Amino acid sequence: VMLQTLLQRYKSRRIKYHLYYDRFFYEDRLKPLMILQVGVEPSLQVWQRYFTKSLIYCIDTFNNIDPKDISYLDENRIYWSRCDVNNTKQLENVMKNIWNNPRFNIIIDNTNNYESLRKYGIGKYYKEVGNEIFCHSCKR
Repeated sequence: VMLQTLLQRYKSRRIKYHLYYDRFFYEDRLKPLMILQVGVEPSLQVWQRYFTKSLIYCIDTFNNIDPKDISYLDENRIYWSRCDVNNTKQLENVMKNIWNNPRFNIIIDNTNNYESLRKYGIGKYYKEVGNEIFCHSCKR
């Protein structure tokens, strides 16, 4: 299934990035990856269906919506935790004690927390700013 179709079907606000993400993710879509998305958004369903062998993780404060009201958080291969990405202690607790020190191949973020998230990545960090995406390596 084409990424654009999935982004439209699930009404993701990331539709404006479909050409960029399709170009970078297409070859890896069948690999078993670990993907972190900062912020709950319907694109979690998109990643779950596009990356058919990957594990999808999400952190969010859930200040605006209760996780129990988001049915797709219970789907296979989607893992989530309540966490303020700006709170280093919370972030480290989730990564170490809840998720057992994961290493993400892909991190998708619109909160500009590259420095605090990169140590959990072994691949690429995609920062969404306005209508642009900036890609950084997580390697040190």
